[in-house]
Amino acid sequence: MREAGLIRELGISNVSPEHLTEALAIAPVVCVQNQYGLTARREDDELVRMCAERGIAFVPFFAVASGTGEDARVAEVARRHDATPAQVQLAWTLHQGPNVLAIPGTGDLAHLEQNVAAAAIELTAEDLATLG
Repeated sequence: MREAGLIRELGISNVSPEHLTEALAIAPVVCVQNQYGLTARREDDELVRMCAERGIAFVPFFAVASGTGEDARVAEVARRHDATPAQVQLAWTLHQGPNVLAIPGTGDLAHLEQNVAAAAIELTAEDLATLG
């Protein structure tokens, strides 16, 4: 399809570093989308770094919804910033690199505003150590 001019670049989802390497041999990859967040799929830390090194956007889904109940670490950091736990999870996700683009879904205007505000939260070294 690439040779026929039907595709120029790839975006791939639910992949491992090995899959990314295989896809890069076929065509340029501009985006990887995997489930990833502070409380889920942390084995993808390596994939996030690999994407950053290659200038590939990493677009995590379920960065907030992947959690299983309240996390005391997240709640503590949220209190420090007068933020919601979801905002802290989004801020942490965005902090993983300039190539990371969170896509929190919502149908609620108030949550949308909170999600956008999360980008302004500046996590400190203490915050990051608390979050692990």
